[in-house]
This record gives sequence, structure tokens and C-alpha cells, in this order.
Amino acid sequence: MEEPNLQCVEHVVEFDTGKSDKDYSSISVDDHHKINARDFFIPTKENWLFITADYSQIELRLMAHFSKDHMLVELLKKPDGDVFTMIASRWAEKEEALISSKERENTKRFIYGILYGMGANSLAEQLQCSTEEAAQKIQSFRRFFPGVSSWLHEVVLSCRQKGFVETLLGRRRVLTKITAGNSKEKAKAQRQAVNSICQGSAADIIKVAMIRVHSIITNRTSAADSTDEVTRKFSELGGQCHLILQVHDELVLEVDPCMVAQAGRLLQICMEEAASLLVPLRTKIKVGKTWGSLEPFHPEPC
Repeated sequence: MEEPNLQCVEHVVEFDTGKSDKDYSSISVDDHHKINARDFFIPTKENWLFITADYSQIELRLMAHFSKDHMLVELLKKPDGDVFTMIASRWAEKEEALISSKERENTKRFIYGILYGMGANSLAEQLQCSTEEAAQKIQSFRRFFPGVSSWLHEVVLSCRQKGFVETLLGRRRVLTKITAGNSKEKAKAQRQAVNSICQGSAADIIKVAMIRVHSIITNRTSAADSTDEVTRKFSELGGQCHLILQVHDELVLEVDPCMVAQAGRLLQICMEEAASLLVPLRTKIKVGKTWGSLEPFHPEPC
């Protein structure tokens, strides 16, 4: 890793021991090992559990919000179904049931490639296709999602005029190279302009959620005095769970096992209500004894 980053902690690392030569055909089962580094992250209290919540496609949802693209907003408003399968279906004009896992994965890579400002060459590498085919896909995407295409253009134009971009909550990133740099620096600044709005806004949102969760579980506001229904409803969590980490768009808490359902519901409410967008925010909740053994968890509505 170039920079320390908890998100880059490997889930599973495989390695072999006991052999100094390159003849791996003779390696026995005992010489091959698997270690999940995240299993070494455990709660600070005995028998407590980790509970995590992370946003589903938050940057894509922010792109839909900012671009106001009709089709993308429509798809992301649907309560059920896989977003990337639905996008692939519309884009390829095929039934969702006919979309293969490869088509779904390529659509996901393409969407995020567009979001991160990749050109035809980079997308061709990502999708393992020719540059010409990648360029055709870009043009096709722009036709199917004209709102996104217009927004991407407007972001760059606005940044050139103002010299900065703003996140959802008004934080600014100055990008002087978008007009003053050489061609390579200008291209990089254009990618950063779009990326900074979406990733920066995602950071805004999770910090709002994190502050609210922390305030409730530390009893910063008395339940009796609070006018906030969520604070009153989850006041019993005080002292029964602790906020441990924020890892990009994920919050990690440790919790007393008897309070798992309440903690999960609190996370869901605070994170999904952290911002009002044109499309709903969605979260995925997981629970486990270690950070590496998390399993999906579905808290019941209050």
C-alpha cells in the first residue's frame, strides 16, 4: 500500500511455507495457508460483536442526484433488484433475466470508470476490449443517460470558470490546474472535478450519519429532553455499543449481543436519513465476532 488504508486490509491472504525451490507441484496441504487479516480485529469487550453498515452504490446515487438523469433516477428509486443488472438490461435492451454475470460486472466497471473520468484507453483495459469498442460504449452510454453526460460536461465547464468544485454540503476543492496546467494536468483536473464532487459528497453524508450515531449512543442528548424521535427510541443503546471505525462509506461498531437488532436499526436509520437526495440511500448491515467473519444481518423495522 502506498498509504495506510484500513479499506485495503486484505480479506484473505494465501501463502505457502516450507519450500525453497520453485517446484510447487510437491506442496502438501499442510504447506498451504489461508489467513484472513481482518479476523485479528476483535471487539474490545468479551463476547461483544461487531456490527457494520455501509452504503450501497452511494457514489452512483450521488451521480444520479446531481445529474437528475431521468432513467438513472428511476432505476435507483426501485426498492428491489440489482442496480447494475437493471442498468445493463436497459442499456443492452435485454430482459434482466438474460443479463449474464459478466455483463453485469462489465456494466459496473464501466459506470464507475465513467464516474472516475476514465477515457477510452483506460476503459478498454478495464473491460478487456479494444479502444474502439470502449469509445463506442462511451457514446452509447451518453445516448442512454443524457442527463449524466450533460452533468459531466457542466461540472468541467463550471470548474474552469470558478476554479473549484463543491460537495453536497458546500466543501470546496480548488483545481487551478484545470486551466493553468499542461494537457496532462488539465485532463487529471477534469477527472478530479467529477470525482471530488461524488466522493466528497459521500464523505459529507457519512460524517453526518456518524455524528448522529455517536451522539445517540453516547447519550449526548438526554432522551427525556430530546425532540428527536430516533434519540428517544434508541437511548437504551447508551453504553451498550461503541463507534469503532469509519472506513470510507462504512461505519463499524462494537455492540452487546442483546442489543444487536437495535444497533442495526439505528445505523440504518441514521445513515439512510443523513441526506435528502432524489434517490434513496441504501445500506447493508453485517454482524460478526470479528471484522473478518461478518455475515449479512437484516434488522426488523421498529
